[in-house]
Amino acid sequence: MTNDGKLARAMELPKTGFVRHYRARAHGETSQESLDSLKGGITLDDGTRYTSIEAELERQTGTNNWINVRLTEGKNREVRKALEHLGLQVNRLIRTQYGPFELADLRPGAVEEITSEALREQLKDVIPANLLPEEQEQRPQRRRPPVGSRVHRRNR
Repeated sequence: MTNDGKLARAMELPKTGFVRHYRARAHGETSQESLDSLKGGITLDDGTRYTSIEAELERQTGTNNWINVRLTEGKNREVRKALEHLGLQVNRLIRTQYGPFELADLRPGAVEEITSEALREQLKDVIPANLLPEEQEQRPQRRRPPVGSRVHRRNR
């Protein structure tokens, strides 16, 4: 989401309260009641503790389940390990929202740049000001060639 390591670290800390939304496809048998057991938090066999995880069974297709997951902690492989705790194996995981930033209808492989001003506005209440991107002067936008025109590139 960013190439600024300090900002990324500040955003991933639980104290931001950012909710992370995921869509998971998981193989195995489950029910909404089973998924509801994650709301109270869980402790894995290795002693790892996860706080409340909200999971909603979206649909079942054969032995695959599409599950919407919301959590605030974001520990390493948390969604996979929590669903594995219920006997499910995650075979697809898509982060659809991270705090105020939502994937929405962004196509696979597409990139949408967020201006430093928008980042500052969205994050000012949860990230220390010294970690936010500095305001930048408005640069003139590069002109793009008209649709259908040729762009010549040098061979390297």
